[in-house]
Formats: sequence, C-alpha cells, structure tokens
Amino acid sequence: MPTKKLTVFPLIFITAALFMTLRNMPAMAETGMQMFFFNIITVFVFLIPIALVSAELATGWPQNGVFHWVEAAFGKKLGFIAVWLQWIQSIFGITSILAYVGGSLAYVFDPELGTNKYFVTLVIITVYWLATLLNFKGTKRSGNISSIALIIGVITPSILLIIGGIVYMIGGGTPHLDYSLTLSNVMPSLADSHSLLLFLSFIFGFVGIEVSANHAKEVENPQKNFPIALFSAAIIGFIFTLLGGLAVALIVPKEQINDINGASQAFSILFIKFGIQGFLPFIAFLIALGAAGQVSTWIVGPVKGVWAAGKSGMLPEQLLKMNKHQVPTQLLITQACLITIIGLIFLFFDNVNNVFLLLTSIAVILYSIMYLIMFIAAIKLRYTHPLTPRAYKVPGGNLGMWVISGMGSVCAFVCIFIGFIPPQHLPFSNLLYQTILFTLCVFSISIALLILKRRTKLL
Repeated sequence: MPTKKLTVFPLIFITAALFMTLRNMPAMAETGMQMFFFNIITVFVFLIPIALVSAELATGWPQNGVFHWVEAAFGKKLGFIAVWLQWIQSIFGITSILAYVGGSLAYVFDPELGTNKYFVTLVIITVYWLATLLNFKGTKRSGNISSIALIIGVITPSILLIIGGIVYMIGGGTPHLDYSLTLSNVMPSLADSHSLLLFLSFIFGFVGIEVSANHAKEVENPQKNFPIALFSAAIIGFIFTLLGGLAVALIVPKEQINDINGASQAFSILFIKFGIQGFLPFIAFLIALGAAGQVSTWIVGPVKGVWAAGKSGMLPEQLLKMNKHQVPTQLLITQACLITIIGLIFLFFDNVNNVFLLLTSIAVILYSIMYLIMFIAAIKLRYTHPLTPRAYKVPGGNLGMWVISGMGSVCAFVCIFIGFIPPQHLPFSNLLYQTILFTLCVFSISIALLILKRRTKLL
C-alpha cells in the first residue's frame, strides 16, 4: 500500500519536535547570564555543524540516515555501530523525557507527585506504550501527532511563558536573574562543575536534528525540502528555548529551580501573581502533551535507521517485520520493553532529579560518540565519493568540511568528558555514580559488538 509523501511543513514540525521542548529551559535558567555563552557554543559549535553535515549527507545519500552515511564511508559494520548508538541513546534519552512528562503531569494533580518515584515510573511506562501503539499507524500519523503536540504543547506554552516573563517585569515583579555584565557572571568557570554539567542539557536540547533524515525516502523532493526543514527547525528551536530560558531565570529564584519542573514552576509563580492559578493544571497538561509528542517523534525515527541496518543482515528477520503502514512493529515493541526496564531505575533512587541527570548524561555520551563517527564519515566521503550528487554541500570545499566537522568533533569530545562529571548532592559517592554511568555506556556498546560478532558468523 503506497504511503503519502511528507511535504516540507510536516517535516519541519517532525524535525523541530525531535529537540524543541521546554525541558531544557530550567537548566538554561540555572546558568543565569552564562546561558548566552552556552547557547552560542551549542549553536555554532554543535548545532550548525550537525545541521550542515546532515544536510549534505541526507541529500547525497537519502536512504535511511546515519546507517547509510557511515556505511558509504566505512562499510556495514561501522554503519551498524553508528545507528545503534543513535538508537540506544534514545532509550535513555526518551526515558528522561518521559520523566519530564511525569513532572509536568504532576502539576495537573499535585506538584508533590513530581518527586514521587512511583508516580513518575507509572507515567513513563503508560505514556510510552500508548505513544508506541499510536505510531503503529505510520509516518503520516506520527507527523500529525508531532505537529499538533509541537504547536499546542511546546510553541503555545513557550509563547505564553515569554509573554508572561515580559508582563512579570513590566508589572513590577522581582527579577531573579543577575544580569550584570561582569566576566564571572557571563563566562562559565572550568572549576564550576555544576555549570559544565548543565551545559549537557543545552546540548541534549538540540541532539537529534539529523534523525529526521531517517524519513528521507518518505519526503517529497528530499534534496530540496530536507535542508529547508533542518535549518528552519534549528532557528525556531533556538529562539524559543533561549527566550524561554530567560523567562524562567527571571521568574524563579535560581536556588529553587527544579531540573524537571522548572517551566511549570515559572507558570505557577506567574499565575499566583496574576490571580489565575486555576489555569495551572491546564498549562501543565499542555506542557506534558508537548513532551509526549516529542517522545512520539523519537519512537519511529531511530528505529527506522536500525531497521535499515537490519535489512542488510545485521538483525534477525523476525525483528524486521513491517505492518501494512510500513512500520517495524516488532522493533517498536522491543524498544518499548527496554524503556519499561530503564524506567524502573527510578524505583531504586529517592531523588528523581539524580536519575534524570544520569539518563541525560548517558544519552549525550553515546550520542557524542555517534556524532564523532558521522563527522569523520562526512570528511571521508568528500574524498572517496566526490562525484556523488549532493543538492546541498557544506560551504568552503573540502577545507570547509574539515573545519565544520572538526568543530563538531571537538564539541563531541568535550561532551563525553563533561558527561562523567557527577551532579551535586548525590546520596552516594561520586565514584559509584561514575561507575554506574561507565558500566551502562560500555554495556550499551557491547551489545552492538556482540550482535555484529554473531551476525557476521551467520552471514
């Protein structure tokens, strides 16, 4: 059964929904005026290199994203490793997003539930399985969910938060942001490990922009529409998250900002000040809906890449079955089972924030390794496949590709290093935290190596 092609506007929404969220606004707010520095680094050293390189690779090899890009440069084995990293990080990353859904939903009923590990775990499992079943209907359904959730649950609350911040200041509210332009207030210190760790939330807020390339075969005129969608989504996401982070910083005292519920905290303060606190459950529900829509977008994108690798012989055939809507349902069910297991980790920790930061760190570390492989592959393809048509090319010739990919690679290395910095106020030793983090990262990569070893023998 033929499927309808995605046009540029649904693709913009799918791409923006992959990373655009209110979730990273609290982390931005915690850094105060340093958020401008962190945002500049994130955009120019991380986001732009990924967007430029992904646009070239997607228009030169418009199949199923990073697997085919790396395969073209280094062969199937490393291509599988790259797409595995892209997928396995999403298991941890999606779980942290689902925790954010739980924190937001808590404000619909009782804000105290946001710190209740049983409530958060229940939300993680319930919302993910529901989103998985909804995605069985195909990319068109996923695109519609992403578009609606992005508009209603991300863009609308973001606009209201930004306007609320302006009205808060005009109305004589006490600004909690120290906006003095001193060097120590604007520039982060390498000795401030907490600020460096928060920087990962900036990065995590923009990872995944290349995942929409997994839908390239389902897009009308991908050579033209994919770069347009990529850059449009990046601009929209950057503007809204920066202004939203500033609003949270102005409204909520720094020492009270919650890593998960910061945006809802800001709305709570605003609504109490304006005497309309009855609207808080409604806006909290919209925020939760927006985050759930982001989860829905992440469900199919990375799986499509793994499916493409599996079709080349890297996975058993029984995992690759597609339904009539061309959705790999067995892989989606397997993914849902894994996220259910990861979600149960919250039951073993009393502090929900610590688990949230742990999952975010794992996701960023694994994703950074994938980006390193992607950047190196892009450089190699410039030399090994110079005649392959690319509707979009990173400007500056081969030197431009080296500079852009080099900046992205340096940022990825730094993220891996920062990822192992323990958060503050852990209930156990820093060494134990780092051991858990390292073990989960090594275990995630080892599974891919074991699959490769076994499938290579079978083939």
